[in-house]
Amino acid sequence: MERKMRRSKMIPLGEIDLEDTTFFITFMPDVEPLLTSLKLVGLLEPLILRERGDGRCQIVCGYKRAQALLLLGVPEAQAFVYHQGELDDLRALLLTVGHNLTHPLNLVEKAQILEKLFSFGVAEREVIDRYLPLVGLQPNVRILKQVIGLVGLERGLREYLARENLSLSTSILFSSLDQEGQEAILPLLEALRPGENRVKEIITFLREISLRDGVSVSFLLASEEIGKIFDDQETPRPQRIEQLRRIFKEMRFPQLTAMEGKFTDYKRSLSLPPQISFHPPPFFEGEEFRMELRFKDFATFRKLVTRLHQIAEGGNKDTDPLLELGHGR
Repeated sequence: MERKMRRSKMIPLGEIDLEDTTFFITFMPDVEPLLTSLKLVGLLEPLILRERGDGRCQIVCGYKRAQALLLLGVPEAQAFVYHQGELDDLRALLLTVGHNLTHPLNLVEKAQILEKLFSFGVAEREVIDRYLPLVGLQPNVRILKQVIGLVGLERGLREYLARENLSLSTSILFSSLDQEGQEAILPLLEALRPGENRVKEIITFLREISLRDGVSVSFLLASEEIGKIFDDQETPRPQRIEQLRRIFKEMRFPQLTAMEGKFTDYKRSLSLPPQISFHPPPFFEGEEFRMELRFKDFATFRKLVTRLHQIAEGGNKDTDPLLELGHGR
């Protein structure tokens, strides 16, 4: 109601401090579509400004519009102006939050909103109960601390998680890396562009190896083997991602990886037809191996059984090759 009663007026862009980002919450703003719109029809919605004590105005709503007008060389803009004392910090922030709720917010934008709420004196309980649901987050303190933690990430990583639209559960893993680790992993992720599940797996492996071996994540990523994958422009990207995953898995689970290699070699030596599936115990910790036969008729069934009989009768009958493949045996 207050907004409707307030009349807009033309304000020179020189009287607006475009460097004042007190109420700016948009992350990685894209002004190109706005430039096209402004060229076509001009400014459709006035800026919302607040006077400062030095005589200049700060932007409450309309940073992108103001930047676009500046790029176009427009000298002034239509704006609603609040005089000093008319609009406190929290109400001004809520105005810009309300305007931005008309489109999906990324996690970094949500983190910036929550951080600004704290800076303007809103109590933690109120942030949890009122404002977390407002930005589409579950109202609990754990979620609040996880999202706020994203503000401290390296700029490049914040851009990466916003651009890739990563989930909160994956994004918070970056917060567990120190600054050097964050800087080291970003070029690899940007070059290979793994899917979210692979990103989560890679960071988890790196953290666990780092803690176990007492070495930094940046040291792990500086290995020659990983460098070759990073520099390899001939191998398709999905294959490079799988190579990287295999390296980290071998580093994290050397014994399990060795057992998987032994089993793969043994399975290959059997030359099984595709209708026979052969599976080891889960994590090679049990005693039972499993085979599955797929067939459409009895003739195929007989052929598969005959092949299994040949395998069972072949080789050295005094040794059991499966004894070496299961931890529990």
